[in-house]
Parts: sequence; C-alpha cells; structure tokens
Amino acid sequence: MLNSDLDDLLKKSGDSDIDANEIDLNINLTQQEISDRIQDREERKKYAYRTFIFLSSFTGFIILIIIGAGFSEAINFKLDNTVLISLITSSLASIVGIFILVMRYLFR
Repeated sequence: MLNSDLDDLLKKSGDSDIDANEIDLNINLTQQEISDRIQDREERKKYAYRTFIFLSSFTGFIILIIIGAGFSEAINFKLDNTVLISLITSSLASIVGIFILVMRYLFR
C-alpha cells in the first residue's frame, strides 16, 4: 500500500508542467533582487551621510555669517537686517527641503 501511494505521487509529479529551468531562473532572479536591494541600501547610507555633512557645513557657514553680523563693530562686517532675515529664511527653507527629499528617498 505504501508503494502504491508513492507510485501515485510520482505519477502526479510527472504529469505537472513544472520546468526545472524556470525554477532556476526564478531563483537567480530572486538572488539578483536581493543583491540589488543590498546595493541600494549601501548607496542610500553613503548619500545620506554625504547629505548630512553638506547640510552641517552649510548650517555652520550660515551661523558664522550671523555671528559675524552680531560682532559687526569688532570685525567690520555689516549686513542690513533685511539681508540677514532673507539669508536665514532662505537657508532654513533649503535645509528643510533637502532634508525632506533625502528622508523620502531613504524611507520609501
């Protein structure tokens, strides 16, 4: 009886249209997708770090300009108030915009 069950299973498996080449192709495709995701993750980390360094240096430069304007009498560096307001506003908008773009790309 056990032998007949095995024969039935072998007969059913012989009747199916499963192709070994198709299975190998799907496995290779899956391995390629995994390697692509690993590469994407590494690239995202690299560009997120570069964006962080850029935004940090940009913010530091803006802070130096604001501090320089605060000590305008001592270092002979004078900026009008409207220039300072527009500098701070546009810088903040740029920093927030770049940050949002990078975060959307990293966590989509």
